[in-house]
Amino acid sequence: MHTSSICGVARRRAIAALCASLPFWAGAQTPPAEPKNQAGQFPFGLYTVINLGPEPTAAVLNERGQAAFTDDNFPDTVSHYFDGDRIRPIGSLGGGFTYVGALNSHGVVVGASAGAGQAGGIAYAWTLAGGMRALPGTAPSAAADINDRNEIVGRLTDPGGMVRAVRWNPLGGATRLGPPLAEYSEARAINKTGYATGVSTGTTGNSVPHAVLWDRAGAATDISAVPGGFGYGVHINDRGEVGGLINEGPFAPWKALFWSRATGTLSIDAGIDYRPGDLNNRGELVGSGEVGEQRKAVHWTLGRGLARLPVDASLFSHAADINERGEIAGSTLRATADGFIQRAVRWPSSTTLPVDLTTRLYRAPAGLALWEALAINDNGAMLATSNAGLVMLRPGLRGTDAPVLGPIVGLPVVVELGQELDLTLNFTDNAWAQTHTAGVAWADGCPSPAPSVTEAGGVGQARLRHRFCAVGYYAVTVVVTDSGGRSTELRRNVFVEAPGMASLSGEGVLAGAATPGRRGQRGFPHAPLRFALWAPLDGAAPTAGVAAGAPMAWFSGPFHFRSDAVTRATRTGEGRARVTGTGRLDGRAGYRFVLEAVDGGALQGARLDRLRLRVTHADAAGAEVVDYDNEPARPPAGADRTVVVEGGLTLRQ
Repeated sequence: MHTSSICGVARRRAIAALCASLPFWAGAQTPPAEPKNQAGQFPFGLYTVINLGPEPTAAVLNERGQAAFTDDNFPDTVSHYFDGDRIRPIGSLGGGFTYVGALNSHGVVVGASAGAGQAGGIAYAWTLAGGMRALPGTAPSAAADINDRNEIVGRLTDPGGMVRAVRWNPLGGATRLGPPLAEYSEARAINKTGYATGVSTGTTGNSVPHAVLWDRAGAATDISAVPGGFGYGVHINDRGEVGGLINEGPFAPWKALFWSRATGTLSIDAGIDYRPGDLNNRGELVGSGEVGEQRKAVHWTLGRGLARLPVDASLFSHAADINERGEIAGSTLRATADGFIQRAVRWPSSTTLPVDLTTRLYRAPAGLALWEALAINDNGAMLATSNAGLVMLRPGLRGTDAPVLGPIVGLPVVVELGQELDLTLNFTDNAWAQTHTAGVAWADGCPSPAPSVTEAGGVGQARLRHRFCAVGYYAVTVVVTDSGGRSTELRRNVFVEAPGMASLSGEGVLAGAATPGRRGQRGFPHAPLRFALWAPLDGAAPTAGVAAGAPMAWFSGPFHFRSDAVTRATRTGEGRARVTGTGRLDGRAGYRFVLEAVDGGALQGARLDRLRLRVTHADAAGAEVVDYDNEPARPPAGADRTVVVEGGLTLRQ
């Protein structure tokens, strides 16, 4: 069970420019030599890179080195499967989105997908041979995890409207997981014996979520330590031990939860605002917590207790996953003369310094930087985010036959209307004698010359030129194809702004999702909430003859929200703006949203960017129901959910 981790805190687009000037032709005039040490042996710890897609909202890895992931780029919400050699589209049940929940060792992907005309997602199971099938039960529903016996857990909606935890059985049918009168329950993880964990509220009138263990018959055991506290079961290992989150009340600090039949519930203080990583079958728990306003990666075992993972001069660190050998994948953030740099790392053990994975890449394109390791399997393969999107790191010197792409060098996050850009993209290919072509789609409809390619010895560079002629938010897509017919795609988003035009734009990650404290609020705390938004303010319009993209707001993570229409966007003060409109929550229409944005850089002094999101709908009686609000009346201790911890906001006035 290897899933995407909590995101880091670096401003990643600033990182993308580092090392961009390295020449593509370095060492490329002869076929590449395989590296050896002085004894003539291959060195240990090198990885080849395989491009998978844009930075994901979900990414899962199995023990066979296969992966499934959901693209993060607006406006698409699509998912793909990597079979170890090629990337395959997962498709949908006929609607506009598909999300990945989990992937087992047989290559079965589960998650949620929209059906044609369906209000909300439908739980599905997908295989390469059989395609996608809807799991039985009333929608909305979603599958969260699957074991190697093909038992699937998640949630569905009973005919009466109650959201219920469920296990779908391999031979058909579904087992509701108790208690039957809970207002809300959701299963998040299942082990090889069919025991599951997740969250359940009490019966009617008691909406406090508790961590729960369900046995094979569906009987529930409450494993929250405090009756009035919140609890969430996030991981369960094959020994039946549970890892998750717990606190002593709605506004108390979050702590790590560990439960076993021998120990009962243990509350582990890992620092303020604990964020879970993973739990392996040896009972090792990883994650991170804030200590002295710095996030620190942690490792816990019953025998040794809690320990901070060693880091080298890093300000922040997070441990996302741990395999059965005790190797840990995650990220660190350190200060340099050029600013802050986030790096994907691997701790060989809980007592050794981390290895910067960017320095361990074999024949990587110039300028490629790895940001965060999300998952690691027992063979050492990893998923990581980078300035070229989601990549797989495969141990050894052989990836696939497709080209390996680096970042688009020279493309800023914000582009001025009419600005001419000269961009480059470096690539490598293990078939050094092949030739390559490049194609690019700019999405703004403006003409541009065809890309040119120079290459030698399996290392090359594509050169791109474009002048944006329309304001808005656009995707830039580059495809490099080799003469053997294999191709690799890279996508980047860009904001195009007009001088003197008031607008609000930005993309990044908020500090975390709101805790579901009442009916209507879904999801687990601390899941990253990614966003992208662009809107002209106060009725501003580009100059005559200039085209404009549609205003938009998009959020993805513990839930998925996409605007249908922006009805009003106004400045509300210095560095502040408010945007309202309508949209779809997890594919369902009929929701309203309000955004309140603060551009910290536009205020006096060094301040943080902030973004409040409130999503509501009207019930049958016309009363407003809050589905999400990341600024409650009293925020949890040590956690301001409105802070933009990655990326940023820009308010032009």
